Amino acid sequence: MLASAACLAGCVLAGHMLQDEWLAVVITRAATDRSATARDAVLEAYGDRAPANLPVRAAAPLAQLALDGARAGATPALRALDADRAEGLIRHLRDVRPGWDATLLLVAQRELLVHATATPAAIDAFSASYRERPFHNAAAIWRIAFARVYWTALDPVTRRAAIEEAVWQVRYDNGQRGAVGDQLGPHAPRKRDIPR
Repeated sequence: MLASAACLAGCVLAGHMLQDEWLAVVITRAATDRSATARDAVLEAYGDRAPANLPVRAAAPLAQLALDGARAGATPALRALDADRAEGLIRHLRDVRPGWDATLLLVAQRELLVHATATPAAIDAFSASYRERPFHNAAAIWRIAFARVYWTALDPVTRRAAIEEAVWQVRYDNGQRGAVGDQLGPHAPRKRDIPR
């Protein structure tokens, strides 16, 4: 009898974990797709869930989708709704994963959205993202662009980290060399110029 109850509990737990994993995959795929249709569909389906009822690994991509919607939503009302969604998700992430690189980048992006410039909180979060994850392939272009625009506000350690990330992106050409060049213009490091 006890074994049957344990087996049933295990099955329920496995089902719950599978559901969480599926949800995280759906949200992450929509975030990497970057299409407005996928973004809006996922936000419509999951955007109003309490952040505590989402798997933690789904909260960051959902917050990214909400920030994207807040920037580019179809109507002012939808942009405001997505900004509120992003705020709630980021607040939750700051509570449960405060030093997570994704949380730090979301804080910086949210500050830019709300204030239209890099606040001290955005600069601090941005700098901390380099301490947490010096090389971040998925966010590298955004981080390089941020560093280029707010260079004078960055401390020397963060500047160095941004340069190293740009060089790494160019040297190992993981498909982003052109995007780095677009960000840095004529000053972009070329592979042949980088010492081995």
